[in-house]
Amino acid sequence: MAGDRTLELIRNGYPWAGGLRAGAVATPTRVFGRRAVLVGGAAGVRRFYDPRLRRRGAVPPPIKLVLFGPGAVHGLDDAQHHRRKAMFLDVLRPDAVASLADHAQQEWASAIAAWQPGSRVVLFDAAVEVLTASVLPWAGIALAPDQVSRRGRQLATLVDGFAKPGAPYLRAARARWDLQRWARQLVRQVHTGELQPQVGTALHAVSTTPDEKGQLLPDRVAAAELLNVVRPTVAVAWLITFAGKALHEHPEWRERIAGGDERALDAFAQELRRLYPFTPVLAAKARCRQEVHGYELPRGGLVLLDVYGTLHDPTDWDDADAFNPARFLDVSVDPDLLVPQGGGDLASGHRCPGESVVLATLAVSIRALSRLRHTLPPQDLGYDLTEMPTRPASGVVLAIDHKEH
Repeated sequence: MAGDRTLELIRNGYPWAGGLRAGAVATPTRVFGRRAVLVGGAAGVRRFYDPRLRRRGAVPPPIKLVLFGPGAVHGLDDAQHHRRKAMFLDVLRPDAVASLADHAQQEWASAIAAWQPGSRVVLFDAAVEVLTASVLPWAGIALAPDQVSRRGRQLATLVDGFAKPGAPYLRAARARWDLQRWARQLVRQVHTGELQPQVGTALHAVSTTPDEKGQLLPDRVAAAELLNVVRPTVAVAWLITFAGKALHEHPEWRERIAGGDERALDAFAQELRRLYPFTPVLAAKARCRQEVHGYELPRGGLVLLDVYGTLHDPTDWDDADAFNPARFLDVSVDPDLLVPQGGGDLASGHRCPGESVVLATLAVSIRALSRLRHTLPPQDLGYDLTEMPTRPASGVVLAIDHKEH
């Protein structure tokens, strides 16, 4: 087995795992100072969610604490995980997600109404503003407009830098510290009765849901979980930015969506999630010595899921590197292949409970952009696969024409 490949992962980014696997279901490696097996494809996804693996201790602390925060659901297992995840599933019930989508639709309408013909708008920045202004009141958090903008910038900074060494990581860590302190104060205000958020909102849930011992979550954990509802919603801005690029490059889909074709809209959103990257790999930790697709892994070893490679594998996806929403029209896709936010069972496993939020807010945003009369002036729409997370270099600049079709 070769030496530790952590630096290769950092340097090579999204293609690293697929290049190492070279089409195999599994291959041995070493990362984060531990023996590991890298898996991919539908069989690899199913093995990654095997109960012989756990999440506690799998993600390196520098990434875990900045991205997820202390005591977050992402690092829990078994009964503790099921109980905490049930809280998220209740907050993200279908009617609540529909309400969040309505908030986003209203915010897009307000933003677009303020854009004057002839002006230029950076789509990434606009998406961060819209999503933050949508999710905060929906989550039970009331802020003045200037504070909404501030928190949105901090959330974007956190997401942008958590996996980038150097100054971006330091900025992300500072944003986490400030956001965590702010969210913790909100939780304390609920506990003292100073704030009374609506029942069912994220702020109410994290502040009042008991743990497995019947006690309230510690303030710092409740604050982290509040941010774990808000932060991923704002992170949809990365996909919305890619949506601006794709609508420009595929005007036939833009016309279909603008004309009200909901099937085309759904397919377009799914193809964005498949093609354009966010998470390169996911990690789990072996509870005991075991075999992973023919490779021995000691207790405490890692299993890495090649998310990007699974979504771009030419054996499972025709013309895998091309943007083609038609692949999602009238076709049943194996859920163990479409894993941009993880796989496994939603209710009992570690599949992200916010997947419905991503699809709902992304659909609202694509629809609004498809109906906005705009062009894209000359700019750099390329994106760097060694940068995690990545997005088009320009942020996608829109030149506003008339308001809507």
